[in-house]
Amino acid sequence: MKKNFLWLLLSGLPFVSFGQAWIHAKTQEGITVYTRISDDSPVKEFKAIGLLQASPEEIVSVLLDFEDYSAWYDHCKKARLLAHHSDTSMTYYLELAMPFPFSNRDAVLDMTIDRQREHTTLRYDRNTYAMEEVDGVVRMPVSQGLWILTAKGDETEVVHQFRGDPAGQVPASIANLFVVAGPIQTLTALQQFLSE
Repeated sequence: MKKNFLWLLLSGLPFVSFGQAWIHAKTQEGITVYTRISDDSPVKEFKAIGLLQASPEEIVSVLLDFEDYSAWYDHCKKARLLAHHSDTSMTYYLELAMPFPFSNRDAVLDMTIDRQREHTTLRYDRNTYAMEEVDGVVRMPVSQGLWILTAKGDETEVVHQFRGDPAGQVPASIANLFVVAGPIQTLTALQQFLSE
């Protein structure tokens, strides 16, 4: 698990980066991961795509149950809802466990839900004011992402896109080595969680 820790640092940002093309990185367990250079972080942005055996609404329910993130989200130590603004808007906290000698990373994120006829999109973006920084934990300066859920018969195509910056003393060259493994671990664990 330690080798996958850095991908999660990348899970959480807005998407305005159109300059770089996506490059296929790996396909494993039915999950395909693409990466590209990020405009605002030394760590690559990723996009993971896979088919999960669940309905879009079942997946939405899990994505909104923040307290259970540690059961399936790679390297999540804890997560919790901070504020429920409406049925389509909320703010949550996420802390990622890091191996020694690195400090844990965290992010405060605003999530919005857009339900369309064809798909449901959950976007999350860094919130700079909802919660003070935690002693001993490094707040990620870049954290932005999205989930796109599209029904495909009895399954759901899941797209998870993320860009982030772990900051601190984690070298980008090391972080970029693990951008691919983390999303695969997360989507695999999410499927297992949905099946329980």
